[in-house]
Amino acid sequence: MKIKRLLILIVVLLLVAGITVFFLMGQKINKFAKQDFNMVDIAGLPDGIYQGNASAVLVNAQVEVTVHAGQILEVKLLKHGHGPGHGAEEICDNIVQKNSPDVDSISGATASSIVIKTAVLEALKSEEPYETEKNPTR
Repeated sequence: MKIKRLLILIVVLLLVAGITVFFLMGQKINKFAKQDFNMVDIAGLPDGIYQGNASAVLVNAQVEVTVHAGQILEVKLLKHGHGPGHGAEEICDNIVQKNSPDVDSISGATASSIVIKTAVLEALKSEEPYETEKNPTR
């Protein structure tokens, strides 16, 4: 009888922990989504490669953003930890095409999309490249 109660207690604690993690992740994603993704003047940034990262508990991303002549030439997704959502990686191409992290999220991968866009924004907000670009591709 004691083993049954112990097992029930463990299951309840695991459920509470899981709900808490998803609640905290949702809060962080909502906070990221409310950002102004146009806050950085890309045209005024020095040429180079910028790094940024963002994390929302279970979803995280680390990016490198190459800027040349006021244009985002490339967004490399260096690390991407995500839950069941896949396909958010294509948002990197969308950011390059629009020359801004202010792009629509990928359907089915909303949390990952928001975290990747936030990582790009954090990279650009640094305003100082960590590496000077050697060979621009454009």
